[in-house]
Amino acid sequence: MNALLPYAIKVLVCSGILYAYYALALKNNPFHRWNRGFILLAVIASLLIPALQFSVQAAPAAANEMNMIIVVAYVNHTVQQAGASITSWLPITLYGLVALILLVDIARNWVLIKRLVRSGEKTQRNGYRMITHPQVKSTFSFFGDIFWSDETTPDTPQGRQMLKHELEHVRARHTADKLFMQLVCAVCWFNPFFHLFKKELVMVHEFLADRAAAEEEAKEDYARTLLQITLQTRLPLLTNSFSQSPVKRRILMLFTQNTNYTLMKKIIIFPIVLLLGFAIGCQQELDLNIKKDKPVSTSGNPSAKKALEGDVLTFVSDPPSYPGGEDALMRYLSSNIHYPKEAQDLNIAGTIFVNFVVDKDGYIQNVKTVGNRIGAGLEEESLRVVNEMPKWNPGRQDGEAVNVAFNLPIRFVLQD
Repeated sequence: MNALLPYAIKVLVCSGILYAYYALALKNNPFHRWNRGFILLAVIASLLIPALQFSVQAAPAAANEMNMIIVVAYVNHTVQQAGASITSWLPITLYGLVALILLVDIARNWVLIKRLVRSGEKTQRNGYRMITHPQVKSTFSFFGDIFWSDETTPDTPQGRQMLKHELEHVRARHTADKLFMQLVCAVCWFNPFFHLFKKELVMVHEFLADRAAAEEEAKEDYARTLLQITLQTRLPLLTNSFSQSPVKRRILMLFTQNTNYTLMKKIIIFPIVLLLGFAIGCQQELDLNIKKDKPVSTSGNPSAKKALEGDVLTFVSDPPSYPGGEDALMRYLSSNIHYPKEAQDLNIAGTIFVNFVVDKDGYIQNVKTVGNRIGAGLEEESLRVVNEMPKWNPGRQDGEAVNVAFNLPIRFVLQD
């Protein structure tokens, strides 16, 4: 849950910004195909952009980097987290329960439509299948099927308009759009902007179908048809009904002409998406220098109190080394690192990259962490242990002791 919460917040931010752009620049404008594509891509982008992670600052090069040091903390979760187990699982359970109910409702609507298909009178026509059933009170479409009411005949002028309307839904595969949005809203039910996008997509579908059904010289007749037909029964949410959307907006859109600054309204989304992706996906490299209320023990390190003298090299012929080698360093880390309590409680693990300088006397200087911050005390603990290291064997260049930069990866792992 702790890992999903930041992602969910980023999804909310992305979808909110993209919906605000839609509401201000695109809504109630006559470029319906563009709006349809934007809504679908905006939902997909809102789900993908928060998953981006990239850095704008490369980690500094070091002379040498130790093989990965693994520090394992064995945690008895039953004892330490028994009190938090209920609060940890309750939000996940509630979220999953609501999502499951919504998904079951989608499946139920699908089953209801399939029952109409099985029990209705089916007529195969060019590019679609017409299904007549006594339970159908208002014409609607579902993928390649058009469900027709017994009270309306397709041979009348009104019936021909309704048929052209539904044929546009079938031809443009509007049901697939609706099914996608229904699934997204079921899984991300907590996001109000996805529900707003779903509502707007339904309207855009109707605008497109109305444009296809209304002949240029007969828009007034088509508008009268919209006013005469009202929805009397509740239809499954996955269907496209001739009269299910607000009629006023549809009639107004029939007579709406192209607006000013159309191209600007469309292309301004590209820099918005780029900035949004950069702002959310960019993980600024943080150099963490810990401020301590009391001095950190340096195991009698006198050089730690004086400024570093001389240049710091990154590549030398004889790199610095921990007394006793890597095995001794691993033993030192394993015996001195204490897994932070906060990280244990939050079940946080990861690799901390500690960068420091081994000066010409072998003392550790300029200790800091580089890379993406993990938090929960892991950086602080890594800095504490490295600061308390004993003297190293200094690095040498052409036989002379020099200051050498060094990277030390420390991996924190939690195991039951």
